[in-house]
Amino acid sequence: MDGTSNTPRYVLNDAAFPACPSLTETSPQDHPIVIYGFSNKSQYDVFLKASSLALTPYPLVKRFLEKHVDQNADEMKLVVVDADSPTQPSVHAATFQNVLEAIRLGSETVNLTHKLILDPTASTYRVESFSLTASSEPAA
Repeated sequence: MDGTSNTPRYVLNDAAFPACPSLTETSPQDHPIVIYGFSNKSQYDVFLKASSLALTPYPLVKRFLEKHVDQNADEMKLVVVDADSPTQPSVHAATFQNVLEAIRLGSETVNLTHKLILDPTASTYRVESFSLTASSEPAA
């Protein structure tokens, strides 16, 4: 895991809203926004085959991200990148801000900041942030 992934360009809408994973509630005050995002058609096709929902691909637009980045700055807002299914044991995510910056800059990759781990008994994901550290120090 190198801390980056392909920049998501699409979401899958369930009716008028992006599909999102079910999250383990951490506290009544927390209302994170977490959506699935996909870098290309082949990635979301894999997810569609594994999902029982009637989802529709839609471009992930800057306006959507900007609107949410500007609202409630304290809330966690994540895009799960290129998940294979809605029940994948673990998936990685980037903040809305990181995805927005990657799109603005035309970057092919986005920095990942979180990991979601599925609790199979509850069918919900627990969100964990991670920090990347150097895997090895230069020899002295």
